[in-house]
Amino acid sequence: MIRSIVAAAAMLLTACGTQSSTQDGPAGGGPEPTVTVVGDTTFLELPVGRSADNGELEVSLDGVTEDSRCPSDVQCVWAGNAGVRLTLKTRDETDVVIINSTSQPQAIGFQGFAVGFRELQPYPTSTEPIDSDEYVATIWVVDTR
Repeated sequence: MIRSIVAAAAMLLTACGTQSSTQDGPAGGGPEPTVTVVGDTTFLELPVGRSADNGELEVSLDGVTEDSRCPSDVQCVWAGNAGVRLTLKTRDETDVVIINSTSQPQAIGFQGFAVGFRELQPYPTSTEPIDSDEYVATIWVVDTR
């Protein structure tokens, strides 16, 4: 239900002229990145190999560095961690960072922006391996200038 509301809001914001841009991803297509603005926070849903921006900061999801999250059909002592490698780019600087779901860092500062990890989909199960190109990370961006 919440995912449907977020998707509808993203489509509405895009139709209303929300600043966003996307970059062509891997050959063969795949899901498009989405950009949703809620208050002063921009949420970027990025498939692996894709990028989007908030008008001043471009964020690319280079890959998933770790996915040790406890599968949804298993009871675990620890929730696990998901880590993603991002390329952050402004007009003046580019940096490659890793942020995590439960380990540190979960957010970083870059050129006047705070960038953090919100979620990684799909969520693992013990019976279905996840191909690296199936991942979509939701990253939040706040202008702290």
